[in-house]
Amino acid sequence: MDERNRETAALRFLRSDAADPPVTVVREIRVRRGAEGRFELLMGALIAEAAQQPGHLGATVLRPHGADGTYRFVYKFESRSHLSRWHGSTIRSQLFEPIAELIHSDRADEYPGLETWFDLPSSAAPPKWKTTLLSWVAIYALVVGLSYAMTAAQLTLPIPLAALVLTGVVVPLVAYVVGPLLGRLFHGWLHASR
Repeated sequence: MDERNRETAALRFLRSDAADPPVTVVREIRVRRGAEGRFELLMGALIAEAAQQPGHLGATVLRPHGADGTYRFVYKFESRSHLSRWHGSTIRSQLFEPIAELIHSDRADEYPGLETWFDLPSSAAPPKWKTTLLSWVAIYALVVGLSYAMTAAQLTLPIPLAALVLTGVVVPLVAYVVGPLLGRLFHGWLHASR
């Protein structure tokens, strides 16, 4: 098998024409006014349970912007069969039952394949230049701060090792702490053009 055929075969799982493709769900839920706190608490429990399910690849929650009360959820499963099992499960049904009472409207779109790992539907994703700018600001601030901290601690490492330490600290901080925080703080600006 030549290099191009190997590459095509290796990437086939990304495509939606596979027998049991990965799937991404983009769900928009409008919550009744005044029920947001209870909704977030109950959805938190549902998302935590979903994360324990076979084939679950992650979830992102975008809180409402403005007065429309629409939450956006993006969640992924490694196969449609795993998603179907989760959606049809008794535990999901039990967890979603009290949530249903708090909902004004619920709309979901499924996207087969892993295409949306790289290109979220435009209705859910802020402009790429804005997310890139926020990422750059966060990374820059953390790298400068950690560089000063390493200097203050008189920690002198060879450049490859120093870069390893810096990126090993900065990347998880941006992904799990600073990025979500900036996303909430700048939500209005990120989604202003939507």
